Amino acid sequence: MQWLERLFDKILALLPSIILVEPTEQGARITGGKRYKIIGPGWYFVWPVVQYIVRMDVVTQVVDLPPQTVTTKDGHGLVVSGTIRYRIVDIEKALFAVQDVDKAFSTLALGVILEYISTRNLSECGDIEAVKKELRRGVAEAASGWGLKIEQVYLTDLGKVRSLRLFGDNMRIGV
Repeated sequence: MQWLERLFDKILALLPSIILVEPTEQGARITGGKRYKIIGPGWYFVWPVVQYIVRMDVVTQVVDLPPQTVTTKDGHGLVVSGTIRYRIVDIEKALFAVQDVDKAFSTLALGVILEYISTRNLSECGDIEAVKKELRRGVAEAASGWGLKIEQVYLTDLGKVRSLRLFGDNMRIGV
């Protein structure tokens, strides 16, 4: 009797299933691992074995950037953390131009912050609005081609800090 149940389950697994794409999502229905069609919210039939649907939230999202210590051009240590608000405007690029948009975006933003602060003097980092504006421009430029729209950059922490670095070729204490 169990063999009949298993046979019935396997036959049912070959029938199309219904997948819901939520109103806050878009996605792609991928067929045969080669072709895809961008889809919006709604119900979709999917043929198992040959099709699957990848969904992604397209509403405004917020990425929290962890604090990082950066040394300015003139040798001052700063701790910088922030938040970036963005949304996906091109689902095709967000799905197929980058792997794991949230993680990649967070890492990219930390790199942009490091590059900006490390090439400026401490006095140049004092104008928070100018720093935010430049960071927004830098993040948008670096993430171009990913299908994202940067809505806002927030700095949640920007201050002097004493840093002890115990790695690299030259071990030094920054004050």
